Amino acid sequence: MRTKTSTESSKNIVNKINPYWFLPLGVATMTISHMTYNVDFVAWFSIVPFLLFLKLTKGWKSRLHFTLTLLITWSLIVAKIISSPIPYGLVFMYSIPISLIHLPGYLIGLKFNQRKFSIFLFPVLMTLLEWIQYTYTPLATWGALSNTQVESLGIAQFVSVFGMAGLSFLIYWVNIAISELLLNKKCTATNFYLPLIFTITTIIWGNIRYDIHTSNGVDTITMAAVGTDSKIGGLPLPTQQKNESDIQGIFNRTRKSAKLGAKIVVWNEGAFLLKKSNEDRWIDSIKTLATNSKVCIVASYILLTSESPLRYDNKYLLIDSTGEVLHTYLKHEPVPGEPAKKGVEPVKSFNIAGINLGGAICYDYDFPYLAKENHIANADIVALPSSDWRGIDPIHTEMARFRSIEQGHSILRSTRFGLSAAISPYGDFVSKMSAFDNHDKIMITELPKKSITTIHSVIGDLFIYLCIIFLPLFFTIKKVHSRVGKGESHP
Repeated sequence: MRTKTSTESSKNIVNKINPYWFLPLGVATMTISHMTYNVDFVAWFSIVPFLLFLKLTKGWKSRLHFTLTLLITWSLIVAKIISSPIPYGLVFMYSIPISLIHLPGYLIGLKFNQRKFSIFLFPVLMTLLEWIQYTYTPLATWGALSNTQVESLGIAQFVSVFGMAGLSFLIYWVNIAISELLLNKKCTATNFYLPLIFTITTIIWGNIRYDIHTSNGVDTITMAAVGTDSKIGGLPLPTQQKNESDIQGIFNRTRKSAKLGAKIVVWNEGAFLLKKSNEDRWIDSIKTLATNSKVCIVASYILLTSESPLRYDNKYLLIDSTGEVLHTYLKHEPVPGEPAKKGVEPVKSFNIAGINLGGAICYDYDFPYLAKENHIANADIVALPSSDWRGIDPIHTEMARFRSIEQGHSILRSTRFGLSAAISPYGDFVSKMSAFDNHDKIMITELPKKSITTIHSVIGDLFIYLCIIFLPLFFTIKKVHSRVGKGESHP
């Protein structure tokens, strides 16, 4: 009587489990690994339960059950970032489209798992679908698997090479490799040795890159993130008295920041509300403030264009220390549902105190293409007036560090209702300040004067193009193998 080997026993254990138990397990691991209150290392095996379910089941019913489970999963993930004053209806505005965007990757990516190089089909498809989402939809990078690693600075350095796409691909590859090992118990180059080598190399290289950076000194510039007392977030609008009090508050903090040595002051997104009838008057006041304080101001505010229906310009003015308005910028990527005019003006940088200063507003930097445009504009530092809510604090600010690492420029994210941070080109928080702590709403910081060149800033979306090329090659090889197989069967 033949005794079962340990390999056969382990294989039988996986196959003996009811596949439907993998669905709630996948819900748990996916929910734990994404967005706020996440455990980043879980992401490296978070999708394995779903992959096992899809590999062990067939038929339209199991695929329907998986689709519903995926929708529930993303609804739970998005629900973690919902807090007052954000309505829970926003959950489905994100969870439904994210689920539908990711679904083809699961259904198609595992359909050809017996073909040569098939292990790469799933990560390639998922990586491309994420890229399509943050390039062509208003959902930005929310839900991208690489975002699970924003707190792991060593691993995060990998986005300086192939961007978010490269890191997402690696994590998807590790997930499907683990599922292959659990089912087949056979170590191959593509399902064990290569993903293991790439992952270990990524971690070691990333930590060395970051440690080398921290051991070198750089020339810095003194900057300030200045907070507002404004609570504006839609209707009802603040009274004139409250609004002017908010303006005077941020003016006083700007003066104090200048006295503390700041050369550039960045206000929060929506620092106060202006109407068209009084915008010119207040712009003159900001010019005078900049001139008298001898400081450059990134003055972000809301310009009301219509009260019924509510419409506005979400903008900032870049005003130098002589009082000249160098640039007017409208938010290029308003949050879905935000009644703001979409900005279309080119991204520019301006020489301020020896550095090239670029800019964007909050949600703009959830889109890698805008960070790329700042790189093309030769920005050394990007001013990023922002406004969050408790549910996305601090994950939203942490997500911005990927833009720094990708393009090699620093960011000063001045955040209302969230975490303000000065972020170096290597993604570390040089300074940070929570809007929920008790303080004077002034963060003085030092940031490197010069940006750095990264591989990703040079090659751009090369990795995406390689993924696109892979697809026709894979299906061509599949077709050739199918014809050869038929020829052998029917000589």
